[in-house]
Amino acid sequence: MTDIVVVSAAEARRAAEAVLVARGVPPGDAEVVARNLVAADLRGIDTHGLFCLIEYAHAVADRRINPTPAIRVERTLPWAIRVDGDNGLGPLVAERAMDAVLETVESHGIAVAAVRNANHHGAAAVYIERAAAAGCIAIASANAIAMVAPVGAKARFFGTNPFAAVAPAGKHPPFVLDMATSDGALRKVRKFLAEGKPIPEGWATDKDGVPTTDAAAAIEGMLLPFGGAKGSGLAYFLDILTGVLNGGLISADVRNNFTNHDRPSGNGHFFLAFKVSAFLDPAAFAARMESQIARLHALPTVAGVERVRYPGERVAAIAAERAAHGIPYPRRIVDDLVALGGAVRAGV
Repeated sequence: MTDIVVVSAAEARRAAEAVLVARGVPPGDAEVVARNLVAADLRGIDTHGLFCLIEYAHAVADRRINPTPAIRVERTLPWAIRVDGDNGLGPLVAERAMDAVLETVESHGIAVAAVRNANHHGAAAVYIERAAAAGCIAIASANAIAMVAPVGAKARFFGTNPFAAVAPAGKHPPFVLDMATSDGALRKVRKFLAEGKPIPEGWATDKDGVPTTDAAAAIEGMLLPFGGAKGSGLAYFLDILTGVLNGGLISADVRNNFTNHDRPSGNGHFFLAFKVSAFLDPAAFAARMESQIARLHALPTVAGVERVRYPGERVAAIAAERAAHGIPYPRRIVDDLVALGGAVRAGV
């Protein structure tokens, strides 16, 4: 029996929707969550797609996540949006916030949304890629449970706090950067643990601050920021945007949906988008991006590298391949979905 099951994106979405609806999530909201999780899988961000749904489903069933949130969207200035997620599913809250951003940016040229009382929303870039299609440059972040030790500390304080940015790229797929501010994302560490594999060197220490490649020891210990003080500083800044500015919780106070039964997790999100046309004619911007990418592609490469790629290029190629031929899921993910009530038919 193969350890990989290939499933179409449509079939994956239907299975995810069924799991959520069975636990009290309204069908329309379940569709939003399923679509955004599968969008991550389509792009090859396998740790932030249906891999997350198992956690979400149990949290909703236990009412640690609110299946029917009253999400409040408030405009404090014409361009400024404050969102209270009412402990709703993260992908649902993030999409509602991004809906408000895109509506506002059309009339004001710029929009910023600060979100509190949310949950883990999966891959940050999934939401702001919509901004690139609307002729915008955008950035996003979210905070997470404290797993990362600031430089010089032997204690967790920051989450893996992702930073994502997108920009239109003319005839090419958009520029898309989506990265954790730790050397390795926590969900990647959990994936290595589930697969019985060591994590790369430099990602983490054990609980005593000793460097480790053991995934279990890393989860009990601390992840490390990328680039030393640079990554530590960026994680701090993103915690300001996603935990201080919104009146919500900083990473040190956010709870883990895997293990927390005391109160809502309290994640925060941040989204910003502005129109390219505010600074440059969109056609001129597209031409300049295409010229820059052409120059990048023409650079000489080191041994073993066919072509230098820009951020987002590889993801777009994976998405096209998986849209045409299906998403390869580990059998254990499919088995978990089936056990939760999400019938899955293999094949495209």
